[in-house]
Amino acid sequence: MSTGVRRLILLCLGILGGAAAWPLAELVVASQARFPSYLFFIAVLGAAVGMLMGAFFGSAAGIFARVGSRIVAGMLVGALVGLIGGLVGLLIGQAALFLIGGLFLGLDSYRSFQTIGLPIARAVGWAFLGVFVGAAEGLRAGSGKKIGIGLIGGLIGGLIGGAVLEYSRLYLPPALPSRLIGLIVLGLAIGLFYGIIERSMAFGTLRVLNGRLKGKEFILNEGRVRIGRARRNQITLEPYENLADRQAQIRFRKGEAVLTNLEPKHPVLVNDRPVTEQRLKYEDVLKIGSAKLFYQYE
Repeated sequence: MSTGVRRLILLCLGILGGAAAWPLAELVVASQARFPSYLFFIAVLGAAVGMLMGAFFGSAAGIFARVGSRIVAGMLVGALVGLIGGLVGLLIGQAALFLIGGLFLGLDSYRSFQTIGLPIARAVGWAFLGVFVGAAEGLRAGSGKKIGIGLIGGLIGGLIGGAVLEYSRLYLPPALPSRLIGLIVLGLAIGLFYGIIERSMAFGTLRVLNGRLKGKEFILNEGRVRIGRARRNQITLEPYENLADRQAQIRFRKGEAVLTNLEPKHPVLVNDRPVTEQRLKYEDVLKIGSAKLFYQYE
C-alpha cells in the first residue's frame, strides 16, 4: 500500500477509535455520582477512552502488513497501554487544572478559568493519553524509533484534539453530540499527526515493482528492517520465490542505509549487481529473490 493509503488508514482508525470510545465514555459520565471521588471518576473515564483508542491504533501495524496475528497482538498491547495512558493522562490533566485554576482564580477571573484554563488543563491530559496511544506499537515492536514517533505524534495530536474536544463541549449547540464529535476529532488528530511525524522521521520507503505486491510501499521507520518470506519480518515477501524466511536486513547507521544479505544461498542484487553488504542510495533497485523493490525518499 502507498504511504497515502497508510495515512488514510491511520485517520480511519482514529475516527473509529473515537466513535467506539463514545458510548463507554457516556456510560462512565452518566455514572459519575456513583464514584467515591472525582479523581477516581476522571481516572476511569481516561482509562476507558484510552483502552478503546489504543486498541484501534494498536491494530495498525498488522493491517499494514496484512497479518492477522499482528492485528490481534497489536490490539491487546494497544488496549493495555492506552488504558494506562488514559488513566495517567487525565490525572495529569487534573493536576494541571489545579495549577492553572489557582492562577486564574487568584486573578478573580472565573469566566477566563472556565473558557481558557479548564479546557487547556484538560487538553494537557488528553495529550498524555495521545502519547501512550501513539507509543503503543513501538512498545509492542520493541522499536525505539517507533516509540519516538508515537510520543511526538501522539503528544501533538492529543493536545490539539483534546482542545477541540473540550471546546466543543463549551460552544457546540446542546442538540449536537459534542462529546462524540470531540472524541472523533481527538482520534483523528492523533492519527493525522502520527502519520505526519512518521513520514518526517522515516528513512524512506521501499516500493515493490513486480508480482502480487506490486505497488505496495513499506515505510522504513526502524533502525533495523528485516526482509524475507516469514511474517515475523518487518517486510514480508511471502508471495515471492528464491528467498529465505529471513533473507536480508537494512540497518541505518548515521543516516546511511546498509543492506546485508543474511542468506548467501540466495543472491541479493542492487542495480543488477550481487552484493553481500551494500550502502544504499535513493533510486536504487533491489532484487531480493524474485521481488524487485525501489528505494525512494517518498
